[in-house]
Amino acid sequence: MAPDHPSARRPAGVFVGLSTLDVVHRVERAPGVNEKVTARRQDVSAGGPAANAAVVFAALGGHALLITSLGSDPLARLIFGELASRGVHIIDVTPDDPAPPAVSAVAVTEATGERSVVSIDAGTRALPAPEHLDALVSDALGSAALLSDRAESGGVVLIDGHHPALAVAAARDARRRGIPVVVDAGRWKPVMAELLPLADEVICSADFRWPGTTGPDESAGVVRGLASHGSGQARLDGPQTPRLVAVTHGRAPIQWWQGEESGSVPVPAVVVVDTLAAGDAMHGAYAFLRTDPGLSVTERLTGAARVGALRCSVVGPREWLGELDSLTLAGHLIPDPPADRSGPTVSSLPAVDVTLAELVQRARALAVPGERHILGIVGAPGAGKSTVAAHVAAALGPDVAVLVAMDGFHLANVVLESLGRRDRKGAHDTFDSAGYANLLERLHRSSIAPGRPGATDIVYAPEFRREIEEDIGCAIPVPPGTPLVVTEGNYLLLDGGAWARARACLDEVWFLAPGDDLRQHRLVLRHETFGKSADDARAWALGTDQSNADLIESTAERADLIVRLV
Repeated sequence: MAPDHPSARRPAGVFVGLSTLDVVHRVERAPGVNEKVTARRQDVSAGGPAANAAVVFAALGGHALLITSLGSDPLARLIFGELASRGVHIIDVTPDDPAPPAVSAVAVTEATGERSVVSIDAGTRALPAPEHLDALVSDALGSAALLSDRAESGGVVLIDGHHPALAVAAARDARRRGIPVVVDAGRWKPVMAELLPLADEVICSADFRWPGTTGPDESAGVVRGLASHGSGQARLDGPQTPRLVAVTHGRAPIQWWQGEESGSVPVPAVVVVDTLAAGDAMHGAYAFLRTDPGLSVTERLTGAARVGALRCSVVGPREWLGELDSLTLAGHLIPDPPADRSGPTVSSLPAVDVTLAELVQRARALAVPGERHILGIVGAPGAGKSTVAAHVAAALGPDVAVLVAMDGFHLANVVLESLGRRDRKGAHDTFDSAGYANLLERLHRSSIAPGRPGATDIVYAPEFRREIEEDIGCAIPVPPGTPLVVTEGNYLLLDGGAWARARACLDEVWFLAPGDDLRQHRLVLRHETFGKSADDARAWALGTDQSNADLIESTAERADLIVRLV
């Protein structure tokens, strides 16, 4: 894809539902009774409607957040790792469940490209109690809303209904926040009776039937007529927009209805070689297009149909993603695929090549005797913030500079566990942001040298001890005569809530921008050093850490200097 405007938007999408491990065999023909056949090809990848749609959304350039149920079984790590490698960030609502995840046995017939699937889906998973589940969902959608704001683009929630309680909780919270809710109605499930009235848009397969109806048109008519429940918050198209219902028919045109309007959209003709997850691909593309309020219904469905057709034309569950740049979707409104993560830039502002010595000299200019200035150093996890901050403070000496890190305001592990956020430690809502802002405001006021009228007492700041993963209070003394306070952390440039108060106290902010390959390598080593296995370290670095990194990198333009160390 080659947009007219290369600095294209990067919207946020939340995908709610099933994740599976797909074992896919490409066969000449399906085996008969008590017969074995030799596969022509084997693939193993993550699957599930919501998970596959999230992969496509990320491949098109969006921030994709998947809320799902995986558990602690080793097979869950395979799913997590494959999705993370595709740019999908995951919130697992059952991280401690030892039960294995669903495994789908898939056979794709070589001659037709048609697939057959055997799976238990989500039938064996037990989700947390409703109040705990509601809190997890609300936290996740809050993070996605922040990402949407940073990207200057809308957001969307797509739900597949495979985890009923999770589906309804997500739909209700999205409606409360005014985020459009799209439901993938592949087949009837009892939860649809409660879920579809909460939906703004429903994309049905031709096999979907509302109970008592005899065909897809009649079924779609019932869904169109369902009364909306929940908040009347405005959507991207306004609060009065009627529910959109679309029905896909494989290679035949997609039919759609919205209020008094209706129409059909042709599906591109391709040589079909692999239909596995073609509907999921279409839904992921539709969700991406749905975040652009300038597109019409037909433009969204046309673009989504092109992506679904492309999926059918390439063998293998993921190879086809590499062909996305061959499509033009809705003109210039769709960005190029995400840039190589090894690149050094995180913002439209240029990164400046500097040495540590040059940074020390720049910091020294802020250290004015008799005054108090605060230098902020920010960057994604693994960017080198603590290393640079410690070097600057040490080079200037304790009489000139003292280091106070944002990490001292981690919520305690017991608090995170009570809030259901322990597995997301490091996210913006796992810190006492108000406490951090209060400290910076107090330090900013403490700007008079000792012995002079109005001099304040020593201010004591907390310190985070990584070896115990907890904060130690009152561990860092900041004398009133110290002219420079150096602070470092992930979220110094967020502009919401108490973070904006913290930013107002910073006289200068540097954003560290190493290449992502180096940054992620550092993270994996760090996690291994502090006790994680190699697999767990990589999963955390590519999952929770990367989700935080996307949000942090979107704030880089608010820095005074974007730094690339040389």
